Amino acid sequence: MAGQSDYLPPGLPFNRGAWPQEYRDLENLDLRASGLIKDLYERKVTRTVVEEAIKAVPENYREHFRARLNYWRERKENRGIS
Repeated sequence: MAGQSDYLPPGLPFNRGAWPQEYRDLENLDLRASGLIKDLYERKVTRTVVEEAIKAVPENYREHFRARLNYWRERKENRGIS
């Protein structure tokens, strides 16, 4: 799959419904992290909301969620837009 994220293994089908639940969970957390960072920079949410979102994520996915938050924050800072 061209342009696939670094946290997903190669060779996943295009149909996300055919993915194992674990990979769907990882992708959903990535989308959530992206949205939180966007809202944070647009001042729609505070850092407290982001901290609460981290605590709300199941323990086994928490490190992944933090990594994706940092990834999207770095992208936002380096780009300056979008």
